[in-house]
Amino acid sequence: MKAGVYVHLPFCKRLCHYCDFAKMKEDPELIEKYQHLLLKEMELWFKNNPSVIVETLYFGGGSPSIYPVKYIQQLIDKLRTLTNFSPVEITLEANPWELEMNKIKSWQKLGINRLSVGVQSVSASILKKVGRQSPADLLNRLKMAKDSFDILSLDFILGLPGESEKNLEGNLGLIKELFPQHISYYFLDTDHDTPLMKNVHSGKIELPDAKTMEKLYEQVKSNLSALGYQRYEISSWQRDGMLCKHNVNYWKNGDYIGFGISAGGHFKRLRYVNTTHFEEYERAIAKNLLPRAYSVFNDDLQEDIETLFMSLRLVEGLSFEKLTNSRHKLTLIEALAKKLSGLAIFENGRIRLNEAGFDNSRLVFERILEIKEGITGVFST
Repeated sequence: MKAGVYVHLPFCKRLCHYCDFAKMKEDPELIEKYQHLLLKEMELWFKNNPSVIVETLYFGGGSPSIYPVKYIQQLIDKLRTLTNFSPVEITLEANPWELEMNKIKSWQKLGINRLSVGVQSVSASILKKVGRQSPADLLNRLKMAKDSFDILSLDFILGLPGESEKNLEGNLGLIKELFPQHISYYFLDTDHDTPLMKNVHSGKIELPDAKTMEKLYEQVKSNLSALGYQRYEISSWQRDGMLCKHNVNYWKNGDYIGFGISAGGHFKRLRYVNTTHFEEYERAIAKNLLPRAYSVFNDDLQEDIETLFMSLRLVEGLSFEKLTNSRHKLTLIEALAKKLSGLAIFENGRIRLNEAGFDNSRLVFERILEIKEGITGVFST
């Protein structure tokens, strides 16, 4: 069975104020302990699933670019011994200031062919407000990375404190000059209790207003399109077919296996999320248990709702043939046509969001949950 593999490497030199991912400060002893636990978790998982064909591998974090190269090699070697390891894409997330030639060459030797660099903003003042930094020779470091990997992806965040048209022009200027194969442009996450949002709620920091955000977002879309990038997902643009294969599988609700604290997975309808706490993670693996915080086998309706949630992030949407052939299928399709009127396009047995749907994706997903509740009520009686 084909699947992607995600490995969470949570260690960071500094903790950015906007980040809600599971993370911890860099500590050599803790990293060594975590490495042993990761290897053991892989053994526990693949003991019962030995025939997996690994098509993609993604190292996320945290800051995977500070993780010792020898440990990343051990993780890859372990996957080779436990699975049919034949990935077409191996991604490593990296910080700009960690892009050094010796590291880049080491990553190349590991087989990493896609580098995802978290630029977030080229503005030093904006980065300072969120506890982040950027090297003075950013462009040179990024050029070095682009020349070394099949795909270079740059991540940016829209809506950071101090965001303005001028700062946005700096980000877009970098993209134009470097012309990487892939761009991810995310909205700032304002839903979680991060240090940044605590400062926002206390009035210490102000974020751009909705009108400014709308204007800046339109500039992002129009400029990326003018440069030749094609949007293929809510927050993702690519050129020359260089999309992220690992994430596309994820968005199509395909099978993937997550290792490490907070990592999630979806495999043969089993949906799970690992604990976010290191101590709980350690205790579970010491007992030869998988470190689950959540684990459930999806029924037909839940599987269909998750498929809709994920696939509607993609510009191509999905074919209704991808839904399960269950008794609720026709009711679900009819409800989608009614609830998503004006937000989605229905044609040739497919559904995809229109521009209004992408711009109001939260509303779309809220309505899908309403549909689920309605169907659950009908078919449970």
